[in-house]
Amino acid sequence: MSLKRFLRKIVIIGTTGSGKTTFLQALVGPFKGTEVQRDLSKEQSTEKYFTPIKSDHFKDSTTTVSMNVKPINFIVTSANYFKFFPMDSAGELPIPIEEIDSIFPVVIIDTAGQERFSFMPEISLKGAHGVIIMADGTNVSSIDQVAAYISMVKKQEAEEDRFIPTIVFVNKSDLRDQGIYVGSEILERWLSGQDIQTYETSSIDIDSFLLPLRIFLHKIKGLPITMDDIYLKEK
Repeated sequence: MSLKRFLRKIVIIGTTGSGKTTFLQALVGPFKGTEVQRDLSKEQSTEKYFTPIKSDHFKDSTTTVSMNVKPINFIVTSANYFKFFPMDSAGELPIPIEEIDSIFPVVIIDTAGQERFSFMPEISLKGAHGVIIMADGTNVSSIDQVAAYISMVKKQEAEEDRFIPTIVFVNKSDLRDQGIYVGSEILERWLSGQDIQTYETSSIDIDSFLLPLRIFLHKIKGLPITMDDIYLKEK
């Protein structure tokens, strides 16, 4: 049973250091090839949007060289649990079919956030079924950049004449107790009245993303897929 024909494209955009790749790794597990150890001295001198308050907070951080592309199955079980699994080459599911209520098969594209790759979000947004915007909640410049990303999405909506569901994660809420987390309040006021929800999250706590993701995925046209839908298409 292949789910590839039902795949929906989700693009993650955000400034470097916002936690995009760490979030994706939390969903699919560690992966190699596009992440590199961050050199803080070079980042601070060349990157417009990455200005950590203390370098030791980011000593184990990685950043994306260009982009990561990962297919994932999000599943709602018959017991109403929300689970996620990396999609293997055959598209097989790791839990029994009778335990599945619905499936959200997606391919997530994680774009690089460095300024030299500023052209990539606009290119990646073409044909996107949904957009996740991530901001570094300890960095005012990163939060300010959310407005520019939303403008990109709105432009793409106008060009394609369709609604593109969008969600904003203000990440690194685990640093709130250290007094360096700005939070989402400014964005929530700015986005008031728009169909874009903002959530405070932490990439080291994947559970902080699960309810927002579940709400977001239901907004994507063509999702979820039921088992009956799949079998009808297979016949």
